[in-house]
Amino acid sequence: MHAWHKLINYRPGRLGRNTILGTTGLGGRAIVQAAYLLIVSRWLGAEGYGLFAGSVALVTLATPLANWGSALLLTEYVAQDRSRSRGMWATALVQTGVAGGVLTVGVLALSTLLLREQLPLGPLFLLAVSELLLLPASHAASSQCSALERGGAAALSVCLVPLGRTLAMLGAIACSLAATPELAALAHFSGTVLGFVAAIALVAWVDGLPAWHERLPLHKAIREGTTYAISSAAGTSYQEVDKTLMLQLLGAAAVGSYTVAFRITSMFVLPVAALINAALPRLMAEDSSKNQHRTYRAMLLAAVGYGMLAGAAILVAAPFVPQVFGTDYSEAITYLQLLSPWPVLFALRQCMGARLTAAGQQHARSIIDVVGLILVTTLNLILLPLMGAISSILVLLTTEIIAIIIFTLHENTNF
Repeated sequence: MHAWHKLINYRPGRLGRNTILGTTGLGGRAIVQAAYLLIVSRWLGAEGYGLFAGSVALVTLATPLANWGSALLLTEYVAQDRSRSRGMWATALVQTGVAGGVLTVGVLALSTLLLREQLPLGPLFLLAVSELLLLPASHAASSQCSALERGGAAALSVCLVPLGRTLAMLGAIACSLAATPELAALAHFSGTVLGFVAAIALVAWVDGLPAWHERLPLHKAIREGTTYAISSAAGTSYQEVDKTLMLQLLGAAAVGSYTVAFRITSMFVLPVAALINAALPRLMAEDSSKNQHRTYRAMLLAAVGYGMLAGAAILVAAPFVPQVFGTDYSEAITYLQLLSPWPVLFALRQCMGARLTAAGQQHARSIIDVVGLILVTTLNLILLPLMGAISSILVLLTTEIIAIIIFTLHENTNF
């Protein structure tokens, strides 16, 4: 232990405890999401799940814009002055309501006009409300708890929506409802409502009710949240746009196996997200560049080390996918094997991006993230018809490497 402390020149305290709690929370969420994935994929089958997952992915492309950066804006303000927490909580709820409402209308209009394969408008509306209004507000609740360094509450908050969705899906199956993507969308929405209500109650218990009279003016919140929103949208959408394109170009059956493989891999990287969520308020609050460097180095070493272990675990788990999810998903073995390097690349990219955010260089991170999204979209449009679903994995890994190179060049120039 002494050698580790000497290596990173950093002794964990509350940050370490909150990271452990955050990892525990996201680990719990991963278990719940794994159960949800297993339940829905087996219930609907590969083709039905492909249509459902592709429709969810379509809406998810806009999810990072739905709170218009309010989660990170909240973290920034509360890290500097905790007395503003309830006002910033109110700000986040208003900002999410406005931005999410506009995006819901926009996504439904665009999907109706442009896409040839999707769910009917009613179920798609339920998915849009779930992903663009209720889920972002629940994410803001998690940010509120993290910014206040209430690690236990933050760990619990991230599990509430997935748990609600899983319970609602189990309820639909227990009622012997037809296994259709439309009914899956209804259960998904009902579970999201349950999780959202629980998240609001949790924040009320931790910090009290929103202080509506102390919230930022909407125009100021929108302006200050813009760079966060752009970066978050690009940084998240590059992981989801391939499924939407795949649904249109290759069909629902191809999306089903690929999405199962990707969701499994995503669960393995959740502890990296927990580490960054716990470290970001500390990085923002530390005025000394020396202290920032120590925290960043500890975060980077831990994230990359975990990413290596996660990649090995994915390779071990891959052959068991057809036994767990069904023979319809046998192609997921190959996809998982190809995705095994992603946790390390994801860890590097996210740590470098968090450092730019904490250093007040969010505009630079936004530019890099947008370049990544453009690259993923363009290459998928070109390669999916030629190489199939495997091309999406190669595009993802290539984009991560290019982004890491750009981040490294920027760091060497500015730090």
